[in-house]
Amino acid sequence: MRRLPISVTTLLAGLAVATFAQADERCGYGDFVYAAQDGVAVYNVSPATGGRTYFHHDGEGCPDAPSCQLKSYLVTQDEVLVSKVQNGWACAWYGKGDRHTTGWLKKTDLIKSAVAPSGEGDWVGDWDFGDNRITITRDKKGFKAVGEAAWKGMGQERSGSFQGRLEVKGVSAVYADPEGTEPFCSVDMRRVSRYLVASDSGNCGGASVTFNGVYVR
Repeated sequence: MRRLPISVTTLLAGLAVATFAQADERCGYGDFVYAAQDGVAVYNVSPATGGRTYFHHDGEGCPDAPSCQLKSYLVTQDEVLVSKVQNGWACAWYGKGDRHTTGWLKKTDLIKSAVAPSGEGDWVGDWDFGDNRITITRDKKGFKAVGEAAWKGMGQERSGSFQGRLEVKGVSAVYADPEGTEPFCSVDMRRVSRYLVASDSGNCGGASVTFNGVYVR
């Protein structure tokens, strides 16, 4: 009589492991900024052939299968951010101007860059990503953050914002609405080199509005 609960528990545990494994194998934009909160590094492109390295997308058999290769590619010395590495592939972000690309790159085509450590003072300033801005200031009580985000599409425009104390610990920081706020907005941030990577809770503005992004000062 006790075997059924044990079997069900085992099955649920297995499904949970499978779900987490599948999530870990993804490298969409949201996956990138979320994983970056646990660690992100700067790399330079250096293909073994001296030519191009192509982005690969998610999906069945990806990123290894030839059919997973995208048209987007990088060349020697292009700079990327990498949030995770697994099975010889790096989940990478590349941005230039208002355009950015996220996907899997071959780890062998990348060389990790040596960057100066980011101190707490490095947080202060105006950080921009497209039409989004996060402004960080510091006073005697600590850090403060003000965020403004916008979404435009199909003749519509929606916005989102947050404002309050920012808890900074080294290269990581967190903004969170006061306890009990509905909907509850929180934004995790991670610094590396000249970049600030943000990942929000999904409740910081109207539909489709997000602070997710790679910001520069």
